[in-house]
Amino acid sequence: MKLVAAACLVFAASLFGQQPATAAPPAMFGQVTGRVICGDTDQPGRFASVQLIAEKPEKMGLGDLGAMGKNPDFEKAVSVVFGTLLKGSDLSGLTGIDGTFTMDKVPPGVYYVVAQLPGYQSPLSQFSQVERMKADDATVKAVESVAEKIVVQANQPAHVELRLERGATLSGSVRYDDGSPAPGVTPILMAQQKDGKWKDIAVALLPVVTDDRGHFRFFGLPPGKYAVKAALPTTQASAGLGAGSLAMHMNMGDALVVYSGGVVREKDVKPVEVAAGDEVDGIEVEFPISGLHSVAGSVVATSDNHAVNKGAVTLLDSETKTSVRAAMLDRDGNFRLNYVPDGQYILHVSGAADTEKSGAGEVESDFARMMNSKIVKSYGDAEQPLMLKGDATALVLQVPDVAAKTAPAE
Repeated sequence: MKLVAAACLVFAASLFGQQPATAAPPAMFGQVTGRVICGDTDQPGRFASVQLIAEKPEKMGLGDLGAMGKNPDFEKAVSVVFGTLLKGSDLSGLTGIDGTFTMDKVPPGVYYVVAQLPGYQSPLSQFSQVERMKADDATVKAVESVAEKIVVQANQPAHVELRLERGATLSGSVRYDDGSPAPGVTPILMAQQKDGKWKDIAVALLPVVTDDRGHFRFFGLPPGKYAVKAALPTTQASAGLGAGSLAMHMNMGDALVVYSGGVVREKDVKPVEVAAGDEVDGIEVEFPISGLHSVAGSVVATSDNHAVNKGAVTLLDSETKTSVRAAMLDRDGNFRLNYVPDGQYILHVSGAADTEKSGAGEVESDFARMMNSKIVKSYGDAEQPLMLKGDATALVLQVPDVAAKTAPAE
């Protein structure tokens, strides 16, 4: 329940960040009706989700999360959130058993109609969840090139026929190199772009999670080139007995990422190409057991070598400068990254600072301390190259004092 409440709070914050829309008079609305057909069976697309995407969608920005609860309309906003989640909006609907849908009270305007049904291609399958939320000009332009376009006028019905084509599937398993399966892992689907770069995409609203045998299956894919990556399941939710028994365990410093094809670096990934309707099995993502190392140490101030107690250490690939792993400093200025393969890296320190320490006997999580502690002194960023062929557990990274700001000359 805590996770659901947190998600709803974030959604409520997004409502506070929006400009209130001016509702059109009832007589100024139009109606949209339609039907969804599955192209491979010529049967109705039963209980498919249908959305109208405005030609110029409203941007959603997160408001001040800290002040959100103080807003006098907070309870009303949360009520609106739950109402929207449970009932949908005037711009979305669900087809019936005959594949038809009706949307009433649609404001006049230009829309792109998108239907989603598991196993079938959708114009939204090419985007990540972040891109869907942003709905910027680039994403809308990509949708308009493949989606049906309609114009809704006041007091006028608009009708649209949608035909869904079955997408390709990629399936396989995530396991350890000793043969044991890796259940509860969230594999991420990657699509190779025209420029050769990889992008994470979300073909479904809910993430795919490996079953008890480590198996996964992505479906409804448009033609393209794909790969799969996965991280060790170092973030886990657990529930026991009692109202307060839900717990989240998180250690991002241990989240080794591996890719399909037995590689541990994105630059070495080889794509799997699929055409419409293809079914490709045997995609293997394998976590190595041996050949992994620990990287640990402390962060100190260059001026007097005292340990700083706030900041983040990021392990970067020395060639691509992409982040491989990250960890927060503990209250004693220490960090630790486990399960790191051989290679050349750069250790990057950012946000280093001295903070007021908690009183004697006070216990708080490192995350809470990082978020709530008062900064006494800040330090500059620092980098240190690292050639890793074994454990490196006594590293000392020095951060410089931040230069004092000088008043502008008159």
